[in-house]
Amino acid sequence: MVKELHKIFEEFLAKYRNSKLAVATHSRADVDSISSAFAISKVFPNSIICTSEEMREGAKMLADKFGIKVRDLSKVDKKKFDGLIVVDTSTYTLLPEARGWKILGIIDHHRAEGRDMKAEFEMIDHESPSTAEIISNLLPKISKEEAFALSVGIIADAARFKSARKETFETLAKLMGIAEAKYAEMLVYAEPEPREEAKIAMLNAMSRVKFVYTAGYIIATTEVGSNESDAASLIAEAADVAFVASWRDKEQETRISARARPSMEVPLNKVMATVGKELGGAGGGHPKAAGLSAKAHTQETLEKCIEIFIRFAEKEN
Repeated sequence: MVKELHKIFEEFLAKYRNSKLAVATHSRADVDSISSAFAISKVFPNSIICTSEEMREGAKMLADKFGIKVRDLSKVDKKKFDGLIVVDTSTYTLLPEARGWKILGIIDHHRAEGRDMKAEFEMIDHESPSTAEIISNLLPKISKEEAFALSVGIIADAARFKSARKETFETLAKLMGIAEAKYAEMLVYAEPEPREEAKIAMLNAMSRVKFVYTAGYIIATTEVGSNESDAASLIAEAADVAFVASWRDKEQETRISARARPSMEVPLNKVMATVGKELGGAGGGHPKAAGLSAKAHTQETLEKCIEIFIRFAEKEN
């Protein structure tokens, strides 16, 4: 897989190295996506980095550390660019501003469920726990700054190595050697101390938790105004699976973050893809961490999540 992706990347680099490009990632960018965009932008000197919505705390800290300038993709004139490189997503649901752009390359580690973007060059490895790991093994040369950023991306998306593979540790060891940085220093960016408002949002989410025990699993649901992924991760430490909903008034849709304990066998990426499709949206992700958007209100969407989860759980049994 690595050799095949490396060949595709070499062809991509040879064709577009001097083109004027935008490197974009998903909304609410995290450290994996920002570190990936940062590293890729370095090999395409005429590129800019873009995202949409406010970045997550770790991503903002990383951007501040290395002076990474991130622009709002919706405010970029696509006519002035040769095309778009998309990293850490391959669905318009998480980057709707990419519609209308000529997508030249996609580098992603998410599974096919919900994928609706197509590109001339696609470098996708759904076995990789992070996009940063993929990019670390594609780049011909990695600077000290890039090594630090990519290390942080790997640590964050591997969820303290719960989803790591042998290659993850090998790649991280190599990058840490280049970065000359300690793991504890990187962890500050990979798992930043949450702000007061984030702590309050997570505590509010916990106070509203409802749960059912069915099909051999404890399924927890709740609603938040923000920080749904953080809340889902926290609740999944106690429940087998957590579905956390957030209503987006501007888009008139519900966003769901779903997280599961390592022992949970139902593939959340498939659950989210099915729910999204049935409710007029889209979903996908990883077996233990996934998400969706749905054209339905929060309670209806959460009820559908439980329904579809049970359907998949009964198949597993």
